Amino acid sequence: MSANTTGITETIQVKGGFYIGDPCYALREDLYGKWCDWGCEREKTEGRYCNDGKFVYDGKDIMICDSTYLGDGWYDGTERDYPVDAGCLAIIPLEFCDSSKDFSDKGLIVKDYNGEVRCITDGDTGRFLFTWDSDDFGGSETIWTAPSDADEDEE
Repeated sequence: MSANTTGITETIQVKGGFYIGDPCYALREDLYGKWCDWGCEREKTEGRYCNDGKFVYDGKDIMICDSTYLGDGWYDGTERDYPVDAGCLAIIPLEFCDSSKDFSDKGLIVKDYNGEVRCITDGDTGRFLFTWDSDDFGGSETIWTAPSDADEDEE
């Protein structure tokens, strides 16, 4: 099995907090459609369907997204487990999340954070690393989307 991505390193500015998880659970519907359109346009220019990277719409950094190693499933993180139904994980500023949805059980939510969040993914290991740091507080979350050695041993 090979990764769906080669990996990315991106940063996004956040005001008021952010969500880490599958974008299908939290991203506003109007933006979700625009993000899908963006991927279709990239398919025309790059020759493959690709919604990975920093999604910028109307001059705003909406989210950073990358494909998981194995697509849909449940993935272990350092803070929680993550359900994935769209085959990807993302960092989304809360201002672009759908406040009418309850996505609190679907991802990690960090409130009242203002600053930069970095997303680094590794296509070879399936690792997602999110880091943030400010004068007030900082943190990190690592999510593993490739099978572990223990998983492979069970097979």
